[in-house]
Amino acid sequence: MSGPSLIATRRFSASTKLRLQLVFARASEALAETYQAQAAEFVRRLKPRLSVEEALQRYFHEVSVPVALEGTVRARALISLSGLIESAPRNEPRAVGWTGLWPDQLLDTLRRRVQHIEDTNLECRLAASMSDEAVATTHVRMALETVLTLADEVTPDEAIMHYVRTFNLTSIDAQVIFRSALAQWAELHPLPGEVHAAARPANPAPTLNRPVPELRARPEFGLRVMV
Repeated sequence: MSGPSLIATRRFSASTKLRLQLVFARASEALAETYQAQAAEFVRRLKPRLSVEEALQRYFHEVSVPVALEGTVRARALISLSGLIESAPRNEPRAVGWTGLWPDQLLDTLRRRVQHIEDTNLECRLAASMSDEAVATTHVRMALETVLTLADEVTPDEAIMHYVRTFNLTSIDAQVIFRSALAQWAELHPLPGEVHAAARPANPAPTLNRPVPELRARPEFGLRVMV
């Protein structure tokens, strides 16, 4: 994913374009804050296993931070981790005795090293998954703001796809953000009559003399704009 690039907005009015620019600017700032917070949390989680610099490098390897935001995210993360960096003790090399060269000691050291690497990789994947989830939540929130901004111009699904395309999300991320944002919009804007129907008590079981009412299918939003 890269930073926003205002494309395909010529069909919108000048005022709408300006409001879109404001929404996308807020989205970029919100994403930078999310990445920074998650990078700092990644470092804290991996503190027992990796140094601050190693953990930061691993974060950018595990999480697809936009290139345009990498410098900002790293600088902000380091500032938020200043207390951790200043209080970190200096590692002093330890002398290795002859016992460390014995075959059984070497095998035991190798096994512990392999286990340490596997445990570290697992912790990195867990922390990276948490970061991806937080970033997705931010994307969904800003996509819904885009829907509100374009409410008088296009349908909700078209507005969400415009947000997805503007931030050049990958196909997998785009599907996740699109569906999550559309689902939240549907929950916030139920069909007419659904609110009252949900508030009424459940109808008794139909009898032989009472016909069963047919359920009205909800309209589905298409993905025609993705073609």
